[in-house]
Amino acid sequence: MILFLFAASYPYDFAVEQTFLAEEVRILAKKFDRVILVPKLKRGNRLSIPAGVEVDTSFAESFSSARQVRFGILSMFSRDFFEDIKNRLPKSLSFVYMRRLVSFLAGARLTQDWVQNWFLKNNIPDSSAVFYTFWFDDISMGIGLAKNTHPNLRVVSRTHGYDLYEELYALWPCRSKAISLMDGLFADSDAGAEYLREKYPAFKDRYQTALLGVRDPGAVADPSMDGVLRIVSCSMLNPIKRIDLLLEGIACAARRRIGQKIEWWHFGEGEPREELIKRAANEFPPNASADFPGYKSQADLIKNYIDNPVDVFVNVSSTEGTPVSIMEAVSCGIPVIAAAVGGNAEIVSEKNGFLLNENPTAEEIADALLKVCDQREEMQRKRRASREVWLERYNETTNFEAFAQKLVEIRKR
Repeated sequence: MILFLFAASYPYDFAVEQTFLAEEVRILAKKFDRVILVPKLKRGNRLSIPAGVEVDTSFAESFSSARQVRFGILSMFSRDFFEDIKNRLPKSLSFVYMRRLVSFLAGARLTQDWVQNWFLKNNIPDSSAVFYTFWFDDISMGIGLAKNTHPNLRVVSRTHGYDLYEELYALWPCRSKAISLMDGLFADSDAGAEYLREKYPAFKDRYQTALLGVRDPGAVADPSMDGVLRIVSCSMLNPIKRIDLLLEGIACAARRRIGQKIEWWHFGEGEPREELIKRAANEFPPNASADFPGYKSQADLIKNYIDNPVDVFVNVSSTEGTPVSIMEAVSCGIPVIAAAVGGNAEIVSEKNGFLLNENPTAEEIADALLKVCDQREEMQRKRRASREVWLERYNETTNFEAFAQKLVEIRKR
């Protein structure tokens, strides 16, 4: 059996997918005779991969501007183009959606062309292959379209946040058509799978949950013993992560309790970094401080958690799948404060932290932070419970082995 794994850039580090895929690829390599990594972008540093795993960069090289324009023009005369416009009326009549639809169909047709050419060149039966896309996008549909000439293909995809929740992001073109071509569509949370069942019930037999996971850090973080409240957060610095709201919540907590010293570290990169540093300097009272050290690697992040006292991890994003950042925190036994969006409600509860509503105010965030200070004995129980949540649901070896077995079973159908 051959497994093709399509990602944005992995095994190159441009899209930072190694956080998710490094261990999964190692496990997949044990289940399949061949594993071929197929990045869409050949950009960034090439990462080390398990022995025997192959990398095919010809797919990335096929996405030239000229070919994308050519396939985009052709897509405007396709049945899929007109059917999607009809199905999405009146939203499909906007210029923004039209442009998105053309780009999506161009990517799908480019992918279909690449898959068909790969089989033509390699003379391998389609009955031996599983095509797995890490993101549910135009590539997923393109591989599905290749079933026209290779009906024995098996096509599966994971789906997370931006590639799942259409109300929170731009509409995804050709959604029903793409799902109809899948042999399995795996959401990274129970909430995601339920969302698909409600929105596209005609294909409900194809939806499953396949949780991601993180490795055992081998130790747990310690709480502060000097009375300081130490807060950590980790994400890219983009608007949906609402780091500005978290900053306001921490400032609110510090102002409400001037005698409480508060230290906050945010791990992550993004353009607003300098602006956030200035805001913290201007808006935090003297008893609070903020540090934005950026992000180096998952190993470096976990080392920070283990080597330094941490009292609570906070995530107030407006939307999420199941955040790896929270999995990392609970694996280290860190309690979590999180907004109840996406898969957050599956990993955070009163058992191991504080679950806020979907759109918390700065005052509500401050309330939860001050509870961390006031409920020291209860927080010790929440620390133990966080570690238990990781062990029961987000152990990467357990979850990736289960997912790999599902892929094998789909191929054997």
